[in-house]
Amino acid sequence: MRPVAFRLADFGGLLRPRRPKTETTAAANDEREARRLAYAITPGVLLAGVAGGIAFPVLPLVGLRAGLPLWFIGTILAANRAGRVISAPFVGALTDRLGGRRMLVAGLALQVAVMALYLLGVTLNRPGLCFLLARVLHGPASACVFVAAQTLALHAGGRSYGGLAAGTVRAAMSAGMPIGLAVGGLLAALWGEREMFEAAMVAVGLGALVAFLTVPDLRASAPPAGRAARPWRPWANRRLLAIGALNFASFFAAQGIVLTTLALLLNARGLVFARLGDVGTSGLAMAWMVLISSAAMALAGRLGDQHASHARIAAAGIALTIPGLLAVAFAGSFGLLTAGIGLVGLGMGALGPSVLALLSAVVEPEDRGRATGVLQLFADLGGVGGPILGTTLIAYGQAAPYLAGALVLVLVLPVAVWIASLEQRAGKEASLSAPLHPHLE
Repeated sequence: MRPVAFRLADFGGLLRPRRPKTETTAAANDEREARRLAYAITPGVLLAGVAGGIAFPVLPLVGLRAGLPLWFIGTILAANRAGRVISAPFVGALTDRLGGRRMLVAGLALQVAVMALYLLGVTLNRPGLCFLLARVLHGPASACVFVAAQTLALHAGGRSYGGLAAGTVRAAMSAGMPIGLAVGGLLAALWGEREMFEAAMVAVGLGALVAFLTVPDLRASAPPAGRAARPWRPWANRRLLAIGALNFASFFAAQGIVLTTLALLLNARGLVFARLGDVGTSGLAMAWMVLISSAAMALAGRLGDQHASHARIAAAGIALTIPGLLAVAFAGSFGLLTAGIGLVGLGMGALGPSVLALLSAVVEPEDRGRATGVLQLFADLGGVGGPILGTTLIAYGQAAPYLAGALVLVLVLPVAVWIASLEQRAGKEASLSAPLHPHLE
């Protein structure tokens, strides 16, 4: 029986591709095929993010017009993230059992129902209950999409091109929400809120149809006897938990603190671009960060594959983000703010595909869904904790949230260095054709 701990040679899979024992397609190690499969996954992921972004800024406005109390509006906005925290590990287990394609299509179909509930709330002028139900349902629906898509990316890329596939899919995940925020405001202004939700329904429905027609049924073969009955096995893998900590820090700093406090910082310091105002300047800065991050993801994934350096690139991403946050914290000009936000985007872009690609080195193919569920759970915990701490700390000064975010990254940087050291040692042993190293645990 194979012990729970993996061998150092398993980490060396990043550097010395070995024949997959349980991959369903031999094409998983072919770069062109990996790219094609990743492109087939991205439309549904992108449209799901766009639809979520379209709805988000309109919900509090409709709630205020309907006389909903602020605490209830806050509960509505937070309900989907709380639902995803709870459901992500279970979705990961179902993804391993049922396959990523089924879970992706199911998640997109559920998001059509989410948009229908939003539309019903606006049409009946009963936004409170309808919006709350929609956001609760959006939690497991988005968990299905994100966990399944990332698991499919790992299967598509295999051990040789995991970074390429991960970079493509995670760039789509990163870009969807900001695009939706911009499109939602435009559609609401031009057409109206009802028509906006109708457009979001069509977009997600189209994404579900495209996913059903184009996404391949990539999955690992059935696990050995006894493994299927141990669904919480990934939680015993300390390297997976270490990778999850990196994902937590990434979402805590960028999508948590920066996303929720940047407009407040700009307002307090009067940092605006042209005549856009603080809200418009904040949106422009967010777009700049997402643009840099998405471009960096594709490059980081490819570099990680070519040089077997996903962990080192992840460590570099954290190291870049820290000065970026400090630059934003003390920015007294729009130029310094732009440079800081650019560094944050670059660091997050380097970290995003790297943490996902590393999963292929620390878990077996039949555990990838559960492992991705763990990774998503850490991301959502960071996405919840960042806004809470950020909005609390900003009362003590505009720089305080960004200093806290930088501190969290400083604390996890040694974890990234530790994983990178394992990766480097594994590479040396692989290059020297050394005998198997004793277990790391």
